[in-house]
Amino acid sequence: MLKKISDWYKKQSDSTKALIWIGVVAVIGIILRWDYIMEQAAKGFRFYSSK
Repeated sequence: MLKKISDWYKKQSDSTKALIWIGVVAVIGIILRWDYIMEQAAKGFRFYSSK
């Protein structure tokens, strides 16, 4: 399985590889800040529901 992923990754262009890494970093960032993101989302819903 890891060999398949490695071969697929090697076939990608440089820009695609960069986008893959940006996506991985973004997902890690979201996971690390999940509580803050949900808190702010709830705050936004409360703002609109009070009007």
